[in-house]
Amino acid sequence: MTDLEQGYVHAKHDIKTETIEIPDAVKSTSYFQRWTLRLCRLAGVETQGIQRVAVDSRQPAGPDDYTRIFLLWLNSSLTANNIIVGLYGPSYYGLDLGTASVCGVFGSILGSIAVAYMSTWGPRSGHRTLVVTRYFLGYYPSKICCLLNILTMLGYGMVNCILGGQIIFTISNGQTPVTVGIVVVAALTWCIATFGMNLFHLWSRYAWVLSLSVLCIMIGCAGPAFDSAHRLSPDLPQDTSAHRLSFFSLCFASAITWTPSSADYFVYFPTSTRPIRMFLSAAAGMGLAMVLTTILGIGLATALYSNPAWMAIFADSPGGLLALSFSGLCGFGSLCAAILVLTAVSNNIPATYSAGLNLQMLGRWGPRIPQPLLTTLEVVAYTVCAVVARAYLRDIMEDFLPLMSYWIVAWFGIVLEEAVLRAYRDKGGYDWEAWDDPTKLPSGWAAGGSLVAGCLGAVLGMDQSFFSGPIAQTLPDGCDLGMWLAFIFAVSVYLPLRATELRFLGR
Repeated sequence: MTDLEQGYVHAKHDIKTETIEIPDAVKSTSYFQRWTLRLCRLAGVETQGIQRVAVDSRQPAGPDDYTRIFLLWLNSSLTANNIIVGLYGPSYYGLDLGTASVCGVFGSILGSIAVAYMSTWGPRSGHRTLVVTRYFLGYYPSKICCLLNILTMLGYGMVNCILGGQIIFTISNGQTPVTVGIVVVAALTWCIATFGMNLFHLWSRYAWVLSLSVLCIMIGCAGPAFDSAHRLSPDLPQDTSAHRLSFFSLCFASAITWTPSSADYFVYFPTSTRPIRMFLSAAAGMGLAMVLTTILGIGLATALYSNPAWMAIFADSPGGLLALSFSGLCGFGSLCAAILVLTAVSNNIPATYSAGLNLQMLGRWGPRIPQPLLTTLEVVAYTVCAVVARAYLRDIMEDFLPLMSYWIVAWFGIVLEEAVLRAYRDKGGYDWEAWDDPTKLPSGWAAGGSLVAGCLGAVLGMDQSFFSGPIAQTLPDGCDLGMWLAFIFAVSVYLPLRATELRFLGR
C-alpha cells in the first residue's frame, strides 16, 4: 500500500471515530439542527464542536502521530504571507541581509516555542485552546479573548485572500481580476476547513511537499539577486537598535498569533501523546518553516534595489513580487506561482477552522449552531473584507500583525503564570468536565484586570502609523514596544490580583 493510500485509510478511520456520536450538547436541539447534523455525518463533515472530546472518542495512538504534528505546522507555515513579513526587514527598517536574518530567525523561533507549548494542551485536555484557558482566565474573560481571536483569524483570512488574488492577477498578466483570485482562495479554504480536522491533517501530510519545492525553486531563481551589502539604498532609514527590535517583534508576532488556536488541531490525539515530544515536533515544524520563509522574504527585499521592475511591482502588489520572482522560468514559473497560491490556502485553513470554533464559544447558543455554518459565515466575512481592502495589503501587514499581538502576549503571560501556580498549588489537577460551569472556574477578576493592564502597556508603548504612545515617542528612532510592555504589565499585576482573588473568593 502506498503512503497516499495509507494516509487516506488513516484519515477515514479518524472520521469514523469523530462522527460516530452526536455531541450531548446538541442531542436535544431543533428539527433543523438534528437534520443538519445528520447531513454533516453523511458527508463526512466534522460534527464535534467545542464540547470536550472524550478519551474513548480519541483516535488510537499511532507511530506517526508526532510526524503529523510536525507536518501540520510545517505545512501551515510554509506560506506566502510569511515571506511578505520578511520583506519588511530591509525595505521598511533598513536592515541588511545578515542583521535582518538574525532578527528574523530568533523572532520566529521564540514565537514558535510559544505555539508549541499551547499545542500540548490539546491531547491533555480534549479541549480547544480558548476553552482550556477558561481554567486559567475564568469563564467570562475567555470570551473576550474569543472575540479578539476571531478578529485575528479574520485578518489572517483577509491577508491570505488578497495575497493569493495578487499572485493570480500577476500570472494571468492582468486578465484575471484580483477579486476573482480572492474568491478562488476563499473557496478552496472553505472546502477543506468545513470538513474538519481529518481532511486538514490529510492535506498537511502531502501539501508541504509542493510548498517546499516551490520555495526551493524560488531560492534558485531569485537567490543570485540577493544583496548582502550593508547599505542597500540611501533612501532607506538607518540601521538602528530600535529598528532591529521592531523587526524582531514583527517576526515574533507573525508566529505567536497562532498561540490562541494551537491546541484546536490536536484534540483528537490520544492522552498518551507525550507533551515533550509533541512540543519538540510542533516547535521544529513551525520554526523551520518560519525561518525559511522569513529569510527568503529578506533576501527578496535586498534584491529590490538592484531590480527596478521588482521595485515597481512591490510598491503596488507584494503578491505580484512573489509571482515575478519566477519570471525567469517562463511557463513553468507561472505554474510555480500558481502552486504558491496553495500555500495561502494552507495558512487560511487553520485560521478559518479556529474562528468558527471561537464563534461557538461566545455564548451558550454557540454549540447549538452547526460548526460548518459558522465556518461558512467566517469565509464570507473575510472574503468581503478582502475584496474591499484589496488595495491596502501593505498597510494591513504593517499594522495588523503587531496590533493583534498586543493582546496575545498579555493573554499568554497570564496563562503561563496561572499554569505554574496551579501546578504548584494543586499539583496540576484539572476537572476537564467543568469547562462550561462558571462556578467551578476562576472568577476571572484577576485575569480581567491583568488584561486591562496589558492593554494599557500596549497603548503606552505602541508605535503605529495611526498612533504613537507616549513611551514610544521618547525613543529617538521610534520603536514599537507595545507587545513587550503589554506582557510586562499583565504579568506584573496578575500575581497580586490573583492572590487577592483567591483570598476573598476562593477560586
